[in-house]
Amino acid sequence: MEDFKNYLLEQNKSINTIDNYIRNIESFKKWYKDTTNENLKKLYRPNVLDYKSYLKNIKKTKKGQPLKAESINANLSALAKYNKFLVETKVQTDIVIKDNDFIKIQKQYINPCKVDKQQIEQFRQKILENETKRDFAIVTIIICIGLRISECLNIGMNDFDLYSREIKINGKRWQG
Repeated sequence: MEDFKNYLLEQNKSINTIDNYIRNIESFKKWYKDTTNENLKKLYRPNVLDYKSYLKNIKKTKKGQPLKAESINANLSALAKYNKFLVETKVQTDIVIKDNDFIKIQKQYINPCKVDKQQIEQFRQKILENETKRDFAIVTIIICIGLRISECLNIGMNDFDLYSREIKINGKRWQG
């Protein structure tokens, strides 16, 4: 592990990152030894995928909770870096951890304010009373359809079908 630690230091990794990587590699080695009754010599893809499954389905936090995707990805990142180290030091020849092995995490962006239906209607009414009909229409379209401002502003007169009461929307999220 000392060689791996030096490898990480040469890459200007922080002490905290190095400690986390080594702890995660030691955890993998322990799992590997418990599972195969052998010491780890090199990484094999099936073992990595089994370990990922173990982290997702069996391993728990100290509080008894399942591991979060970020924690699983941190373990996989450490293994990926160790895999690269093993290849560069000619212990093994193949990279066994792929980008798609990591769990995709969709960040939730929280809107700092909550607005209820009554507040929305009050806002629309103020626009109706104090602004132009165009502004009222824009606000109504944005609120009711959920368009981005740029999508709303790109709507032209030819995009309205008065007979079918439809609007043709062109933008990132809309096809048609």
